[in-house]
Amino acid sequence: MAHAHESHREMAPKKLGFYVITVSTSRYQKMSRKEPVVDESGDKIKELIISNGHELKGYALVPDDKVRILKAVIDAALTEGVDVIVSTGGTGYTPSDVTVESVRGILDREVEGFGDVFRTLSLSDPKVGPASYLTKASAGILRGKIIYMLPGSPDAVKLGMEKLILPEAPHLTFLARSS
Repeated sequence: MAHAHESHREMAPKKLGFYVITVSTSRYQKMSRKEPVVDESGDKIKELIISNGHELKGYALVPDDKVRILKAVIDAALTEGVDVIVSTGGTGYTPSDVTVESVRGILDREVEGFGDVFRTLSLSDPKVGPASYLTKASAGILRGKIIYMLPGSPDAVKLGMEKLILPEAPHLTFLARSS
């Protein structure tokens, strides 16, 4: 007898449209000054999306600013063909880390388990260990679209994308859009 999650995965979309948002004041300032910008984490997310057969529908680079973060998320959510929004940056505990608090207020639902599992996986990494609890990595649903908020570290992005987001985003998308 098949478990419900197995049949949901079978019915889930196989190709998703992704939108990537990098939250970084320093990179945003460089971009504003028309200086070269290296966005290692954002580039890693985009690379993994494409190499796993999904489609990149858009990208934004915004500063650590509540209004700019909210505008980027809303613009992404309103973009045709976007199923999943992945942000990187602003999930720590410095005063400027406001991504999660900014986005949480517009979510229809939180996906509480995402942050828990992300921190558990990070804890088992010897390079991270107990520092894993210093991230507010989170996820939620807005109008049937999935929003993931990852730390700004390239290693954290790789972990989140490979172990959690890419394997389950189609399944969660199916559930979020079921009636």
